[in-house]
Amino acid sequence: MKTVPRLLASSAALFLSGCASGFDECNLLPPPGGSGQNAPAVVLGNIAEFVVHPSLRASCEGPSLSQAPDSVSAEVFDPNNHFVASEASLADGGQSATVRFIPKTTGRHHVRVAFAPVGSVQQFGTYVAAEWRGGDATLFDLPRCTQLDRTTHGTWVCDGVALHAKDGNETRLVGPSGPPDVAIVGNVVWSVGENRVRRFIDTGAELVLTGTLLLSQRDTVTLVQSRLATEDELWVLDMEHLHRFTFTPEGVVTGATPTPWGHPRRVPFGVDLVQGVLVRTGPTEVQVIQMAPGPDSLACAFQVGPAGGFVASETPCQALPGVPAGTEDSALWTRVDNDAPPQPGRTLYRWAAENGALVERGTLMVDAPIELVSAPLRPGAALPILQWRQSQVGFIVPVVPATPGPLGLELLPANVDLPYGVRTATPRFYWEAGTGRSTRVYERNESSLK
Repeated sequence: MKTVPRLLASSAALFLSGCASGFDECNLLPPPGGSGQNAPAVVLGNIAEFVVHPSLRASCEGPSLSQAPDSVSAEVFDPNNHFVASEASLADGGQSATVRFIPKTTGRHHVRVAFAPVGSVQQFGTYVAAEWRGGDATLFDLPRCTQLDRTTHGTWVCDGVALHAKDGNETRLVGPSGPPDVAIVGNVVWSVGENRVRRFIDTGAELVLTGTLLLSQRDTVTLVQSRLATEDELWVLDMEHLHRFTFTPEGVVTGATPTPWGHPRRVPFGVDLVQGVLVRTGPTEVQVIQMAPGPDSLACAFQVGPAGGFVASETPCQALPGVPAGTEDSALWTRVDNDAPPQPGRTLYRWAAENGALVERGTLMVDAPIELVSAPLRPGAALPILQWRQSQVGFIVPVVPATPGPLGLELLPANVDLPYGVRTATPRFYWEAGTGRSTRVYERNESSLK
């Protein structure tokens, strides 16, 4: 197995395909130079070294090659548009140039390389990622988990199977119809399945049932699309209704009247064709994220009403550019795709809950050939992942900055030989398929979350 704790060499020669800027001496838009064979990515603090080719075409009068450039200059800007010192030098008789700089921060850096008197200007992004700062792997003798989380006492719950930290014993919540939908908060485990809502407390050695609710026909939960939980409340979004279940001081699980939520023309989205996802915007407020025909996501507000169920807000749904690409408890990720030449790519946005609405709190441009892999949304919180398919150097996850601004990047301790569909990153964990029927889990460092 090829595991990559240090995914990128400290000084990699990266042959880049830049975006040519401006018209050449023939009054034509030059094609981009470079062969585009390797990924434009480096590790924070190491030397970034790039080989860039000028845009050279046959002369305007005939098939002979035009003259080569005799000078080159470079400018590098970090994600906050601060100038980064760099140096550039010609090689191979002007057929290429080498650019070097030492990045001081993570994220996308913009590089501009100018050749003269011919060769045009090449512009492209390079991606700087911090080393993996999380823990070592934990291996579970279970197939790769779709839903995975851990209680405060250390009990892992993987697709309805609880693995207790104290003695290694298992508690299976799986019923005849398959794994339940699970949400964990602290040592509280909520389970929805077999037409019941159950609440457990983890003692470290076992899950103790503290309450259960047999769902009536009114309260029946169809296919779960999304869920949010606290120790005393569980909010569930199914295909048609938004449900609110509570654990009362008397130790009883109750359910309020479900609330219809769907846009009349909503369409499924994401890799798992989810109908909607939930984002918490307050103690009693939630946004239902959905899509209607069009390029934007719709964030529609609901709040707990006097009868205990959710009530739709009279405020119009908030339009957010792009398609949902990841979720957190109180944040949403969207992606805007641009497939048009000469520079196709993606823009990733993070929207955080503030004052009852979703506010942009981080962006990242993702240039081809880097692939932005959207996460399956139905299992729960998940982050989009950046993949370098052409060179297989690894996988990187966006990191939320401590202050509003461009997104940072962190390497994942990934097995690059696995298909990207068998890996998941959340704000707390990263996991992927292990050897045979197993799951390999890594805990992310708290500093990776900001």
